[in-house]
Amino acid sequence: MNAKTFGAFLARMRKERGMTQTELAEQLHVTDKAVSRWERGVGLPDINLLEPLAQALGISLANLMHCHDPENPEPEQATLEDFLTMLRHQRTLDWRSVRLAMFWLSVLFGVCGLLLCPGKIVVQWHIHNAGMLPSNEMLSTVTFPLLVVGEFFALELWNMYEQFGLFRKWGEKNAVITRSLMYDFPLIRWVKIGLDFFFFFTCGFVIPSMELIFILANGKF
Repeated sequence: MNAKTFGAFLARMRKERGMTQTELAEQLHVTDKAVSRWERGVGLPDINLLEPLAQALGISLANLMHCHDPENPEPEQATLEDFLTMLRHQRTLDWRSVRLAMFWLSVLFGVCGLLLCPGKIVVQWHIHNAGMLPSNEMLSTVTFPLLVVGEFFALELWNMYEQFGLFRKWGEKNAVITRSLMYDFPLIRWVKIGLDFFFFFTCGFVIPSMELIFILANGKF
């Protein structure tokens, strides 16, 4: 069994029971996008969702894991290990949650900056006689809100890369081939990982770090 087979089976069982993706998602307390990804073979449900998913479809756990039509004779013993092996290969870092966390971290630092650094703050320094001297100041009520807005747009840029990037477009059409390439050719996997972390540092990490530096450098923390 592979993710594509599982997805096709899940879609068929759902349609036979007259359920929409949204209705199934509501029963499992997930989003309809998650169900859509499973049915397209792009991802697999979490191990904790297997039993609720089988119950929602009105089939046994063994039938679900084997993609077995419940009207036919029962399959052999359920191969949970096979499913776990597939699940391990599907595991990827949830960058959407990371982006959300980075945005709220930026908001938190922005609020702290406004409370701890009233008035003007130093935002630029220059070296003079082996020391650092302030060369540019801005109002904290302008600086920190601008940084939060900048973080929002930077994260949107990162999101656009994930939604419309080369790996996403090609992977959606060739999901099975993509996963095979990722695990058979480490260079491709490392390029993908490298791009993910490049966007994490440039679009997610830089601005909250600047906010924290401004707070610490102005001696208000």
